[in-house]
Amino acid sequence: MEEDEKTYSIALRLRRVTVEDAYVAVPVTQAIMKSEAESDGTFGIEWEALVAEAMRLGAREEAEWRVEEITSSTHPTQKPCPDDRQVLDGMYLAPGDTE
Repeated sequence: MEEDEKTYSIALRLRRVTVEDAYVAVPVTQAIMKSEAESDGTFGIEWEALVAEAMRLGAREEAEWRVEEITSSTHPTQKPCPDDRQVLDGMYLAPGDTE
């Protein structure tokens, strides 16, 4: 490209979201059981306690987390690029270098 040739570009802020999943088995203990019996005398599971224990187990390094999906989209908040970040300028990519 010659020096006197002017080019223009539009900068966009993008967001990439990675979703991972893991399977955990939460033991049925008093910690997750409802403290009061139902009207028929049965006990149920305290949902919040179950989820809290599942999250605790999922934070352990033994939990096998796998990428389920990666999506990219425009970021809902567009703002100038901070000084400590880089901008990939498509104008300076080699011809045919689209990946």
